[in-house]
Amino acid sequence: MKSKLPKEEIQHALETIKQFCLSREATIAVAESVSSGLLQNLVGSGKGAMMFFEGGITTYNCDQKLQHLQVPFEECNPYKGVTQRVAEKMALGVCQLFNCEIGLSLTGYASPLPDRDLVELFAYGAIVLNGEVIFSKKIHSEKENPEEVKAEYCHQLLLACENLLQHKSKSSVI
Repeated sequence: MKSKLPKEEIQHALETIKQFCLSREATIAVAESVSSGLLQNLVGSGKGAMMFFEGGITTYNCDQKLQHLQVPFEECNPYKGVTQRVAEKMALGVCQLFNCEIGLSLTGYASPLPDRDLVELFAYGAIVLNGEVIFSKKIHSEKENPEEVKAEYCHQLLLACENLLQHKSKSSVI
């Protein structure tokens, strides 16, 4: 079983995201379902978050994903809102909704659904920067407790965001 990610590692990722945003006068927003607002809480709870965090939205069903994030119902519904493309559309949609440069999204499963033969726990995460999807990936968790699964999804997405923004900082200016 994997060990927990250290709190310091997540704090460092959040600080990197914050500094990237502040140094470029960029803003960030979050769209999520599987993480039930945890990602918004993490991004928004740091010191000075009001200077770069525009907000977030939690949408559990395809009707809400369509209404608020412009995720086409025909792309969302057959898969109950859990696909890589839906995660990308959510990240793009939250950027439009909050008029920001960076969008993060998570959609997936934090607990098994035996009635649907769903045993594997996974989520799709996406990151958008200036209207371009720069990260889109299936994220796995070996945790069993749904709250730990949600936290792991958030941590993995935040670490990916930190890594990408550090790379962007070294290679270009937005």
